[in-house]
Amino acid sequence: MRSSWLLLILVLFVTPAAAVDGFDQPGGDYTNFEAASWFVCRNSCGGDSRCQAWTWVKPGIQGPAARCWLKDRTPPLVRNACCNSGSGANIRKADLKAEDKTDRPGFDINNFTVRGWQECERACAGEGQCGGWSYARAGVQGPQGRCWIKSRAPNPVVNPGIVSGVKWKPRSVRID
Repeated sequence: MRSSWLLLILVLFVTPAAAVDGFDQPGGDYTNFEAASWFVCRNSCGGDSRCQAWTWVKPGIQGPAARCWLKDRTPPLVRNACCNSGSGANIRKADLKAEDKTDRPGFDINNFTVRGWQECERACAGEGQCGGWSYARAGVQGPQGRCWIKSRAPNPVVNPGIVSGVKWKPRSVRID
């Protein structure tokens, strides 16, 4: 019993950005959407200052597709093989990586041609209003790659011709 608790503590504190596989965090939901992976779900939380925690429900549990649940509080972890969960407080700016084969359509504030998704990511980082970005590979929306800068990080959609990313936002803090 004691070794089980020690293992759980190590998982929670040694790998803060990773999902805690086999745990749910029921409650506190304010939005949900399809997400192809726990990684994309975690990124969505990292790009939303309201998000305090997240749970990714594996495919086949709440329908054929996996679902991401973002939470406005951090519910206790409950052992459940259905899910991967994590705390928004454990997501760092450096944890948010590009999401291959993922589009984040909508909330566009600018678009332009670029040579690769890295240029698009840098453009978002340098734009104060940017909350996310999507890069359409060359040949998808014309002969050159195209960068779409977004005012916020829209919900993800699987799309093999697109690479997207989310700009990290610090967690909001309750003052009551």
